[in-house]
Amino acid sequence: MAYFWIILLLFAVSRVIHCEISPFGPENEENYKEYYNYLALTRRLHSFVERYPRISNLASIGKSIEGRELWVMRVTTHSIMDVPGKPRVRYVGNMHGDEAVSRQVLVYLIEYLLTQYGTDPRVTALVNYTDIYIMPSMNPDGFERAIEGDCKGNSAGRDNAKHVDLNRSFPEQFDATSTLANDAPEITAVIKWILQRKFVLSGDLHGGSVLASYPFDDTISHIMLGVYSPADDAALFRYLAQTYAQNHPIMREGRAQCPDDPNEKFKDGITNRAESYDVKGGMQYFSYLRGNCFEVTFELSCCKYPLASDLYTEWNNNREALLTYMEKVHIGIRGYVMTSAGIGLPDSNISVAGIDHSITTWIFGDYYRLLLPGTYNITASSPGWYHSKTVHNVKVNEGRATLLNFILKDLIEEMPLLESPASAIPTTARHQVLSSQGVSTLLSKVQQHDSSYHSYLDMEQFLHRISTVHSSVAHFYSIGQSVRGRKLYVMEISTNPGTDQPGKPQVMFVGSMHGNDAVGREILLNLVEYLCLNYGNEPLVTQLVNTTRVHILPFMNPDGNEGAVDAQKYFAVNEDLGGGMRYSSDQNTDLNLNFPELSYARDFVQPETTAVMNWIKAYSFALSASILGGMIGIKYPNSVGSLDEAVFKSITNAYYMVHFSVRGRVTDIQSGQAIANATIVVEGSRHQVHATSTGRYWRLMAPGIYQLHAFAPGYAASVMTVRVLETQVEQVDFWLTQEQLLQSEGQMEEEEFRKLVEGLSSALSLEQLVQSLLPAGTLLYRNYKERSEFLRGLALSFPHITRLYGLGHSWEFRTIWALEISGSPESLRPTEPKMRYVAGVHGNAAAGPELLLEFASVLCINYGWNPTITKLIDRSRIVIVPCVNPDGRELAQEGKCFSTAGLTNAHSVDLDTDFLYGNISVQPETHAMMDLIEGGGFTLSVVLEGGSLMATYPYDRPTQAVQNEETLRYLASVYVSNHPLMHLGYIGCSDGLGRNERSVPQGVLRGAEFNSHTGSMKDFSMDVDACPEVTVYVGCCLYPPPQQLLPLWTEHAMPLFAMLLEIHKGVSGVVQDREGQPVAGAVVRVNGSILVRTDTRGYFHTLLAPGTHQLQVQAPGFQEQLTQVNVSSHQMASPIMIQFTANSSRFAQKVELAAAISIATVILCSLLVWHFRSSKFRRIRDHVRWLHRRRDDLHLEAILSEKSPLRRVFLEESESDDDTFYLEHH
Repeated sequence: MAYFWIILLLFAVSRVIHCEISPFGPENEENYKEYYNYLALTRRLHSFVERYPRISNLASIGKSIEGRELWVMRVTTHSIMDVPGKPRVRYVGNMHGDEAVSRQVLVYLIEYLLTQYGTDPRVTALVNYTDIYIMPSMNPDGFERAIEGDCKGNSAGRDNAKHVDLNRSFPEQFDATSTLANDAPEITAVIKWILQRKFVLSGDLHGGSVLASYPFDDTISHIMLGVYSPADDAALFRYLAQTYAQNHPIMREGRAQCPDDPNEKFKDGITNRAESYDVKGGMQYFSYLRGNCFEVTFELSCCKYPLASDLYTEWNNNREALLTYMEKVHIGIRGYVMTSAGIGLPDSNISVAGIDHSITTWIFGDYYRLLLPGTYNITASSPGWYHSKTVHNVKVNEGRATLLNFILKDLIEEMPLLESPASAIPTTARHQVLSSQGVSTLLSKVQQHDSSYHSYLDMEQFLHRISTVHSSVAHFYSIGQSVRGRKLYVMEISTNPGTDQPGKPQVMFVGSMHGNDAVGREILLNLVEYLCLNYGNEPLVTQLVNTTRVHILPFMNPDGNEGAVDAQKYFAVNEDLGGGMRYSSDQNTDLNLNFPELSYARDFVQPETTAVMNWIKAYSFALSASILGGMIGIKYPNSVGSLDEAVFKSITNAYYMVHFSVRGRVTDIQSGQAIANATIVVEGSRHQVHATSTGRYWRLMAPGIYQLHAFAPGYAASVMTVRVLETQVEQVDFWLTQEQLLQSEGQMEEEEFRKLVEGLSSALSLEQLVQSLLPAGTLLYRNYKERSEFLRGLALSFPHITRLYGLGHSWEFRTIWALEISGSPESLRPTEPKMRYVAGVHGNAAAGPELLLEFASVLCINYGWNPTITKLIDRSRIVIVPCVNPDGRELAQEGKCFSTAGLTNAHSVDLDTDFLYGNISVQPETHAMMDLIEGGGFTLSVVLEGGSLMATYPYDRPTQAVQNEETLRYLASVYVSNHPLMHLGYIGCSDGLGRNERSVPQGVLRGAEFNSHTGSMKDFSMDVDACPEVTVYVGCCLYPPPQQLLPLWTEHAMPLFAMLLEIHKGVSGVVQDREGQPVAGAVVRVNGSILVRTDTRGYFHTLLAPGTHQLQVQAPGFQEQLTQVNVSSHQMASPIMIQFTANSSRFAQKVELAAAISIATVILCSLLVWHFRSSKFRRIRDHVRWLHRRRDDLHLEAILSEKSPLRRVFLEESESDDDTFYLEHH
């Protein structure tokens, strides 16, 4: 009966999470009639990001005592990146849990900003030019205890769950020895957030009165009332407080008439905090003196937790004040502190004469200093390297901030740059050929710069500054990361950069492909600056930018560059350091030799190479150039045909050849829609170009007459004749006709899923998916009983996608549970890949089971809510075995990182040495897993272990030859590459005796190289089911403290999802005979080693490393078929069709077989006749009769044993009445 009520409770909780019954209507519009609890708030915030992903981003800065996320909504353009020159403003609400109005008002503010963006010019400008951060609840635990209608705060909801007042727990102003409270993780998270983001302006929202109070919060004497404690910016703080108060209909009256003190008055609705009430350890002072930020506190209502019916009134009272206050972040002065090379200087000081309070610049060297209108002397200084510089008589006007940039130099005087109106006006120019004289004139105007090389950090800051100052023609973006996590930045230079512009050819430049090649990088950085500075001034530059999209990647190999710089620094050399410095990672790979060739694929394509390849695929470049050092000259491919060789020779003579070629558009003749990725080929050339998403293409061609062919999947090809001249661009448009006008619904679904898999195969897209998911929040250690109840709760809450069953029992009769998650758990789709996740093989590795339970919860909770997760579950069959060794898990010692307690099962057997085929004394836990594995059909398996930070692949047997090692290693690398630390290869784990593990290249090892042994589960999986199994060691500590579970989940969530994606890749196909009938049991041999057999439908699927693979398909009675397939790490497996032709000798074989059978029959009959006549045959006959009698006796005993009453005594636990309820669907 207890189970029944627990199940009902879990079901009710799941409905709260998933149902659309919420404080907002079915169209997600606010009704201002209810407060949000934590679950409703979380769902509401996630719904905002789903609907407005371009201008919103949700993140948690930490957790409360009770594990609730401290959500922060970021509202701005480019909400997932930091943009230089954009001031940061924040609102924090619900610091005291029972002051609830601020919590709701800030959610309403988020909705207002998002829904009005693009409609309301004021909101649009605010979001475009301000980086807005909103924390609706700093104290979610306290709010859950607070009671609606409690105006005085009697519900004990004010403090956090450890009874700490969060607004009395920041470091004290007048006590340098004060420390943070151990019981206030909320404070720690907010302090870290404040120091990292360097906010310019902040509002702290409270309740219990209606007024605005400004710093300081307290005095050194801490007298409770009546002591005025002004800050150095007291006048500015009064202005900011008045800004809010004057836009609040009640606050501006200065008389809130609260029931507790109806006669209380505050002039203009504002007060100095210490003068009205001394607050020691408040956030307001900390933000100002330690956080670079001007903060004012606003009390919104007399009643701390009014009835929900008052919420709409409170929102109307505060809306205008909230908006106007945020706009004040743009007053005063703003600008950059830079070196003479234009590199921003972070943490530089900005001080104002007469005001004893300085601020510091942010990471790009940018700053905002709020000031009232007036004339000031401003000083910028960067300690340690540059002299300070003062600019006198800087005039600050009312309204927008005055721009004041500082250039600090070492030896000569600094030069401030005051804002001046932009004079660069785009002009429209005709296509024309540049004469050598014109180019020479243009180049003579290149600016002269100081001779210095840019480091990676210098380059990053330089590009940020260029994109900010020249935002009308410069767009700054990243295409990926290097091995060591440095971003690969690209600068696009064009009018309307960052947007698709039909008719403009796209050109790419790549520099520093070799890390020790600095010349190419510096040339491209100079080109970036030159194009931006001269646009609108030089006609030829203006023409180029107006008519071309130029993409420049200065640093393709930033790791190698930093390695070369370090080598020069340490070895005091300036010459070429050789190939060893070209790539500074463990791979030591020359990136210029890392691109896959047509004939074969590289063993491992580096992330930089992958990023550039994806970049090339995403943009239809008409022309590209790699700028290299080490020689003077121009090289082009030597394998091109004569037609394209003429093109390359023309390009070497004239760069502007890009504008004298063929361009056009490929369109569907029936719908008029553009055909993306259509292929255009010139007859006589092997080179192909592809149309962009808008159907546009460019094809460089030397002068002459050509035949152009255009084709696309599902369309009939088209041919056009074109004559290319030297003086103009030829326009050739293609109109293609569909071969089949309609696709079946199944084909459309398949294509949609294919695109989904390809999209998620990029690290950024997968990371965005993981971050967008609803969190389960279930991370805690569970014993066997709690784990069983949790799994049963999941199965009952999500019956349509889950199936829970027992695989068997441990020695101590604990059930080994398996949870199956699928869109159709009761039926198996023919081509549905199966994924297996396993943990708890060793009971002392305690983190793995909890990570898998969290993974299962996230999948279930997001099914039906997140479209991507829904499609993944619908197209996959996921089997999760959280704990193979439940007996050992019960014995594990919490917090013991190196303890072996619980490693074995109850019979002291290490289960990972027990998977021996034919073992008659196999352990019951092993037997359960063997049955699961032998059931077959699994595509991939992941096992979570502990005690290290790496991944291993088969085999663990030391003598086992690994024929498909490339694929096995690749699968392990998929997990490792999606982990933030594992791929670095530095384990850093101790064994508890002070000995550290060695580093592991790329974080991947063959199992036998790490822990050589026989009888492992991964070897059994390979031998019996041909299923690759990767063992992942999730962390150094076997049994980490509970508070480390969340960081572990954050690290492993992406890899777990990446492996789920991987089962949809590789190669798949169907084998048929000539009549189209499936050939079951056909052997598919991959690269001469991997063996895969077709099922009853002739279907096969196997995972392979990216590259080209040879398939040999064999079946009795058929001729062997050979085929070649290409496998991509970013593409879903596309089924191939293999059709057998009948073996020509098949009839002869049948005749020979029939003849042999006939001869054998004759001989056998003769022998029998001869033996019948012999005396020996009588003895044989007597033995046969005895066997017949013995058979009858045994049959009679069997019948009697069926009626024995003792037979029922030996029922297994799995057949008990208790387990029938949970296993009936098995």
